[in-house]
Amino acid sequence: MTANCFVRPAAPADRDAFLSMWSNFVALAPDEPGNPDIGELNWNRIMDTGCGLRCLIACASDTTPAGFTLYLAFPFTWSRGDACYLQDIYVDASYRGKGIAQAMLTELKSIGESAGWYKIFWMTQPDNHAAQRLYEKVAQRMDYLRYDLVVGPP
Repeated sequence: MTANCFVRPAAPADRDAFLSMWSNFVALAPDEPGNPDIGELNWNRIMDTGCGLRCLIACASDTTPAGFTLYLAFPFTWSRGDACYLQDIYVDASYRGKGIAQAMLTELKSIGESAGWYKIFWMTQPDNHAAQRLYEKVAQRMDYLRYDLVVGPP
């Protein structure tokens, strides 16, 4: 948590803010393979307690949603504890550089500690240097390569 924001689980009232941020988020990566028009489905997944997808919402000090983190915890075969895949992290352009992404990572780590997770991991584009500066402060960079075997439509 930082002085600039607080982080909490997504609530039904966050729908419109999430969908607006999702649209802005996918616009940042027009070449990302997948379906950028899946914001509503993702919101429904987040709200479905039977689905593993979870969302944290970062709010500015005035309670305005300023960012989100989407994550999924699952059994990890190399540990007794689960692993968490941080799928997406986004901060609205007007709030960047204020510690909001770091606050979301800190909250996710706290959730993981309470749940007994082994680790949290994520990926970023090689040219996303601003994000990498933060990530290298809080995590160890690994040299794995990513391969995608697409088996159906996005």
